[in-house]
Amino acid sequence: MMNEKRIIHNRPVVIGVGELLWDLLPGGKQLGGAPANFAYHAQVLGAEALVISRVGQDGLGRTILDQLRVLGLRTDGITTDPVAPSGTVSIALDTHGKPTFTIHEKVAWDFTQVGKHILDEASHADVICFGSLAQRSPAARAAIRAL
Repeated sequence: MMNEKRIIHNRPVVIGVGELLWDLLPGGKQLGGAPANFAYHAQVLGAEALVISRVGQDGLGRTILDQLRVLGLRTDGITTDPVAPSGTVSIALDTHGKPTFTIHEKVAWDFTQVGKHILDEASHADVICFGSLAQRSPAARAAIRAL
């Protein structure tokens, strides 16, 4: 009699931490931020994905959270800032179609915080991806280092 081997497939845990924002394009707004994009695509490929960031306590922030939920992404790693607005990047096109980007500062994700349950979650992560923009502020940089 052959021994049966049970194969257990665990989904990798992937965390994207940092900038979460709206790209304000000439044709309308588009959800953006490299870490959130990374987490989303990892989830599409089968990973369990978590986004860690911060949004403003404003309409843009509520819409970000709603859209992430529609995409099936966890939002328990996203805190809400009572003062700073949700992140935006204004994008303008010149007469030749060349874009100019204005990345607004002192927005919610500049003040990203991580609580104990998120630090515990990160200790079991297979991958943590962080955005280069999020390192511009001391608070977000400290959160990235803690993770």
